Amino acid sequence: MNLRNLSAAVGLAACVALLGTSAAAQLAAPAKSACIAPQLAQQGALNWFLGFHPSDDLLSAWCRIQALPGNVRFNVQWPVSKVHKSWDTSFNAKLPASRIIEIVQSMIPVDDSNPVSDTGVPFGDVLANAVALGAPRTSDGTVLGFAPTHPAAKQVVLWEPLGLRVKPVVLAGQEFTLSVYLKPNLGLLSMALAGKATDVRVKAWSGRFQTGNYFRTACSEFFPDCESLQDVATVHLPLLVDTVRLDAEGENMTAAAVAIGRELYARNSTLTTSDPMAAFDMANGRGLFTINDQVGTLDFKAEGSGGTKTLSIVYRGNEASTLLKGLDKVAEEYRAGTGSKKKLPTVPDSLGRL
Repeated sequence: MNLRNLSAAVGLAACVALLGTSAAAQLAAPAKSACIAPQLAQQGALNWFLGFHPSDDLLSAWCRIQALPGNVRFNVQWPVSKVHKSWDTSFNAKLPASRIIEIVQSMIPVDDSNPVSDTGVPFGDVLANAVALGAPRTSDGTVLGFAPTHPAAKQVVLWEPLGLRVKPVVLAGQEFTLSVYLKPNLGLLSMALAGKATDVRVKAWSGRFQTGNYFRTACSEFFPDCESLQDVATVHLPLLVDTVRLDAEGENMTAAAVAIGRELYARNSTLTTSDPMAAFDMANGRGLFTINDQVGTLDFKAEGSGGTKTLSIVYRGNEASTLLKGLDKVAEEYRAGTGSKKKLPTVPDSLGRL
């Protein structure tokens, strides 16, 4: 099946403006206001579920999720640490953007207690992935590149993806689980530290950090200046949407698979050279196709025998997109900058800004 790429000419200035618009809207929102999820379709041609976009931060992703009707099971997870917490809720009464930060904060210890998450893993385990910006790298090997003399070198970031999961989500009469995974991004962090984007922060008990020995007389590579840490530290969460999944399992979901596949094609027909559903195996309920633009990729996959048994629709941001390359550039300039680009962070905690 031939599918063609669509390139969008989005330069660094447009990238910064895009995130800046989202951040400005969020920052302007009072604590009890309705959520704001900016319209970002003009930044890419793929027409995708709830308008999710790779420039969505944690606040925008949360606001988009609240468009889902009815009673749901909502789950927040740190997938690397396997820390999970779930709630039964509904979004009939829209919750403010600040609520998601309160939820995440409830999963992060702020004292020497260490409650256990739904998976049996202590909540504090996620803090093993906290790191000072003056460290050479994060726990997953990401190079940070901040000089020890940089004013932001002692700032702490939690370098682990975060997942938001909701079920059931009904599409074409079939129940799905929606999973939204966000990844830390140095460009977004740099913009937040410079006051150009919403600086999402939480508090954390530094005794759970990988600081070195107990008395902090020999600091680890993750906290080269560990003796200056407060017992309760401020931690940044510079998260951007990376992957959005819709997954379903059941018996004979062929009708739903066909309806959803055709709808995805109808919305994105300008990105394909032919109808991807023309090759769908109706007898067994199997079919797959990929549609992409410069910003991201959408994969549709139905599998089964005698009818569709599993169905997944997965959207992933394109690491080589102009958007993410532009954020890389922002990070480089902030690390190497002088004057206002290198000043200490001045943005208050998120809970007080929203």
